[in-house]
Amino acid sequence: MIFPFTGHNSVRRVPCEKGRLRNTNGFTLMELLTVVVVVGVISAIAIPSFSSYYEECCVNAAASEITGMIKEAKQKALTAEQYYAIGFNTDAGTVSLLSGRGHDGTWNTADDPVVRSLRLADKGGGLRFGYGTYGPLPGLASTTDGVTFQTNNTLVCNQDLTGNAGTVYLITRFGAAMAITMNSRDFGYTLYKRSGNRWVKL
Repeated sequence: MIFPFTGHNSVRRVPCEKGRLRNTNGFTLMELLTVVVVVGVISAIAIPSFSSYYEECCVNAAASEITGMIKEAKQKALTAEQYYAIGFNTDAGTVSLLSGRGHDGTWNTADDPVVRSLRLADKGGGLRFGYGTYGPLPGLASTTDGVTFQTNNTLVCNQDLTGNAGTVYLITRFGAAMAITMNSRDFGYTLYKRSGNRWVKL
């Protein structure tokens, strides 16, 4: 039996072992249902916002690591006076800093010496190469696999700090996206982020 509200939690009287009554604090069914509804409403509002923020963090982290590889490739190419490269393996979903071509003489193949590597899936958010339905950056070439570097999906840097131009696109499960473009003149990169219905330069 539920007693009227007295300023404290509702109180029920239940029989003790010897037939005596004792007081126990508890919640009514209505109170529990109210809590469940409130938690559900808060979750419905907060979870999509959190997911969006999480995926932006994932794509930002991957882009930061890739640009770090680009800087390292330039530094190593200059000091070692040899070619270095960034290989984008779209089948495996990996990005690798390469210190040369293997015996087959082709960039971005299994026998290339790897300095370090990044697996996109490890960054979370369903991260992969591509731009989904957004399309490429205005005025730049389209791509079916998310990478437009012509040398077997490889960004190559020589000891003169020049290299090939191209773009790599990254996108998450629910559409957070970034692009990294390289030019062939000063071998510099530019970052873009998908915001609403357009690409925005960072």
